[in-house]
Amino acid sequence: MSTVLFGTVEYYERELINYFSNNHISNTMKEDATMKIFIMLEAEIFKVFLFDEAIRIKCMQNLLKAFCRVSESFLIKEQPNK
Repeated sequence: MSTVLFGTVEYYERELINYFSNNHISNTMKEDATMKIFIMLEAEIFKVFLFDEAIRIKCMQNLLKAFCRVSESFLIKEQPNK
C-alpha cells in the first residue's frame, strides 16, 4: 500500500473507497453513504483541524474532486442497466 498525503485528492479518494469497502454498502444505499462520508470528511477539514484558511480551501477542493471521481465510479458505473 502506498502512502498518500493528508488533504490530497488521492487521500480523500482512498478514504471514500475504504468506507465503502469496510462497510459493505449496497448499491441502493451508496448515494446516502457517499453523502455521509463526505460530510464526515468535510467536518474533519473545518472543525477538527486548525489549518490556515488557504489550506482548508485546498483540502475542500480536493475532497470535492475525490467525491466526484468516487461518486462517478461507485454510483454511475455500478447502477443496473435500464
